[in-house]
Amino acid sequence: MSTTTYETSPAIPSQELLDRNLKYAENHKGKVGEENWGHFPKTAIITCMDCRLHPQKQLGLADSDTTIIRNGGGSVHELIRSILITQNFGTRHFVLIKHTDCGYFNTTKTEIIKGFKAHAKDPNAIDAVADKIGDDSPKLSIDKFVLRDVEYLRESPLIYPDTKVTGWAFDDRTGKIRQVA
Repeated sequence: MSTTTYETSPAIPSQELLDRNLKYAENHKGKVGEENWGHFPKTAIITCMDCRLHPQKQLGLADSDTTIIRNGGGSVHELIRSILITQNFGTRHFVLIKHTDCGYFNTTKTEIIKGFKAHAKDPNAIDAVADKIGDDSPKLSIDKFVLRDVEYLRESPLIYPDTKVTGWAFDDRTGKIRQVA
């Protein structure tokens, strides 16, 4: 399997995905029911959906060491339901990881709306959710972006009091991570 960058990789054909899955399934050892839910990871990583981020690999963790929760920018404001579910299963440490070359930093609400209107089946459908996209306010530094989300979770009455929240910045150029909070 060759490695490609997201700028050049074509869509993966459905049959190829099925073939890759068959290869994976040959060695899959399923963990279901109590075998899984009774041993849910205590740590969850909240990060961006960017395909360059591989938190387990980049932090030297096994696949089942953490839960991974992703979205554009790793924005915790949009992930409350997932955060509540992981807490219910025993998560007591949220590791927020933002990255330096994140599209979230480089895309404005105006650009998102313009792009949607240019390609959507119903260009006006975006109007119903425009208030959830964010705003075009001045860009935050990565440290302030991390701190904003860490503070949001730490101060939220929905987060259990015995839960630890830490914030980190991953440098896309060097591959190194540093703790911000």
